[in-house]
Amino acid sequence: MLVTKLMQNNLRKNIDQHKEELRANVFEYLYRQNADILEREWSGKQWKAMEELFSDFADVIQGDEVQERITLFANTHFMEKYKRNLLRRRWSIRMNSLYAIEDFQLKSMVPYLLNTYEKRSLSQEERRQLLKILVRFETNHWEELVKEPNWRLSEFMYRSLVGVMTERQFQGMVTNFDAFPEYIQLPVLDMIGIEGKREFLPFLEDLLKISSGEKKIRILKAMNELGFSKILEWMEYVDLPESTWEERLMLSKLLGRTNRKESLFILTELLSDTNYDVRNNAAQSILSIEGGADHLHQILETSTDRFARDMAEEWLQRGGQIRGR
Repeated sequence: MLVTKLMQNNLRKNIDQHKEELRANVFEYLYRQNADILEREWSGKQWKAMEELFSDFADVIQGDEVQERITLFANTHFMEKYKRNLLRRRWSIRMNSLYAIEDFQLKSMVPYLLNTYEKRSLSQEERRQLLKILVRFETNHWEELVKEPNWRLSEFMYRSLVGVMTERQFQGMVTNFDAFPEYIQLPVLDMIGIEGKREFLPFLEDLLKISSGEKKIRILKAMNELGFSKILEWMEYVDLPESTWEERLMLSKLLGRTNRKESLFILTELLSDTNYDVRNNAAQSILSIEGGADHLHQILETSTDRFARDMAEEWLQRGGQIRGR
């Protein structure tokens, strides 16, 4: 074990030494268009150093021309290696090759990727990375590949995938929203809120009218993250007695953004909710509305509901607005 570690350290030291020796050559090629390195031959360790150098530059470069030269070099010298690596048994080797294909933008490998992976099963991580490559390269019919049932990913991975889409691709997801299964629709709704895409508020409003369950919760959550302040106009599409506590929680937050006294009546009802988080956010929202502190004092003094009184008192104390009783 010690011998193996020493050998690995020595190999790493040699590769790092080669990287320093070759860095100027790579820089000359990328930024001064000196193409001599395209024709040169290197030793095995030098090739590894070159691959790492190009990967380092790919992480920080700006400009299409430099990226095109990186892709040209990788197409010429690394592509066959990645094809072999994708067939290797070791998962880490296959994954590192997929990462490199993305970093070097080897779009010419897409047909090979599709052909290779249609013939065998994939790990979750391989599916995610492969789909990320196909999306980023804007491969033909990438939408169909994303919703391929045999390649289903976790919700977190779909959010990551949606996060790398161009604006045009994301607009396509929204335009064709009904064509995607719910397990993809939900991450799309999440990313509207996470990325602050306020241009899709009309889409969320229309969707709220016809949605239920988890989809409605995600819509309300996205609206809240976008600072939506007109939820009162949409309350007819929310059935409080039949709603889930998660829906009521998001409503309690959205109502606090309205700064309208009409919201106080609904929030007062939510102040007696069976769920603590709903009551807590309702009190906070009441306090954020003009005249809300006086309203909480009234609840504290007159309400017959112990939960409502306790929550009103807690938030008045937090705001330093408690009066002598």
